[in-house]
Amino acid sequence: MPARSRFLVLDVPPLRARRDDVALLVEHFRGEVNEGDGLGLDIKGVTRDAMAILEGDDWHGNVRELEAVVKRAMVRRRARWVTPGDLVLPRLRRDRLPAAMQALGIIRLTPVQEQALRLAASRGEVRRGDLAARCGISPEAARRALLGLERAGVVRRVGRGRAARYVLVSPGP
Repeated sequence: MPARSRFLVLDVPPLRARRDDVALLVEHFRGEVNEGDGLGLDIKGVTRDAMAILEGDDWHGNVRELEAVVKRAMVRRRARWVTPGDLVLPRLRRDRLPAAMQALGIIRLTPVQEQALRLAASRGEVRRGDLAARCGISPEAARRALLGLERAGVVRRVGRGRAARYVLVSPGP
């Protein structure tokens, strides 16, 4: 007679195969932040555009990764609703947020801005002179393109004047 196992094995598919669960989990995390974490926040929810970005991600880190991104966004948010600008996807995929925002029509990227994002993702930063040389435009036109990305919350400026460089918004502590 074969030995009986004392363990019950549950096969839980990854979160990318259960995209409908993302909204339920986000709501659960909202409740935790509002009530359980002692931060005294009054978050009303997540906008449709932000939820579309969350539901569209593959979540290789599964629920723990989703929880970290959602809770960070809720603490960083600028209003009572979490918007796409509050979301910061994990470092390895941080360049996907602008593409998701563009696909949803939240921001429209020019070819120069797309090139700036490619440079920032590959080098870690982009300077207006490098962008101008790469695209064959004036440094002033490169600066305007980078300022548009900064206003959209996709990059942040480090330094001032001609020494300024722009880096992709990355997760904070």
